[in-house]
Amino acid sequence: MRKFFATMALALATGVSTPALASELGGGVYPNGAEGYSGAALPPPGTYLLGYLQHYEADRFNGPDGDAGLLPNFRVRSDAAIVRMVHMTPVKILGATWGMQAIVPVVRLKVGAAGLGDETTGLGDITVDPILLGWHFQNGVHITAGVDINLPLGAYDRRKLSSIGRNYLNFEPVVGIAYYGKKGFSLDVKVMYDINTRNNQAVFTPFNPTGASYRSGNELHADFAVGQQIGKWKLGASGYVYKQTTKDQVSNAAAQAFVDRMRGFKGQVIGVGPSASYQAGKVQLIGTWQHEFHAENRPQGDKFWLKAIVPIGR
Repeated sequence: MRKFFATMALALATGVSTPALASELGGGVYPNGAEGYSGAALPPPGTYLLGYLQHYEADRFNGPDGDAGLLPNFRVRSDAAIVRMVHMTPVKILGATWGMQAIVPVVRLKVGAAGLGDETTGLGDITVDPILLGWHFQNGVHITAGVDINLPLGAYDRRKLSSIGRNYLNFEPVVGIAYYGKKGFSLDVKVMYDINTRNNQAVFTPFNPTGASYRSGNELHADFAVGQQIGKWKLGASGYVYKQTTKDQVSNAAAQAFVDRMRGFKGQVIGVGPSASYQAGKVQLIGTWQHEFHAENRPQGDKFWLKAIVPIGR
């Protein structure tokens, strides 16, 4: 039984602690907390390179009630480098500026529990959005809308619990609202809803030994940031709220019964911490630490971000 739950934990951890790692047990393709300052408003026409470095580490895995200690000697560590390219055109659609983007992650993941462990480094699934719309108002309010499409192009091996790819499409409607005041106060909120499709070649796990097709539940989540500009610095806090809204579904009666006993593997978590931004010429540098609170059916740990926004052409 101990080995059973440890192996299950490895499968869970691969999905919930990194930007785009395979898991049939909840988790999400989106790296919660990635968009803090300048995350809810689109820039002026031009081409922009955004680079992210993320480190996540946790030594507890919480159960459905948010209690620690479900798994002995649990530990997860992930390091990710993410490249995001955004191109904004001068074209107007419904009064909004039209843009597009692509996101490519590279991830190194290490997980372990009860003497078991696994480690993988590789390319994650790629995200594209051909229609990003940005509205800008004179009162300092900005609105963003789009639908990110997460393509299952990352490396995937259903026999490996730490596979990098997810092996199914994900559609993610996005709405962002930002306010940038004349005295330097800023507020960014980016809300997303993940619609997961079915994985017909699911990961082999002890509770799903046949690899029956699996559909992870849909997920509602939001990134937020509040800050005050002081010269070239912006100081404040950023974080995220995540809640899985529908349960996981397995096309195997015994596996589905186990999922139901775990309340559908529906996860939730809140993360928040200090954030600082520095304007170095045209380049914006953002550093963030986010501590997670009250995680359910997920690891609970700490996440660190270093983000750079670089305009590279018009």
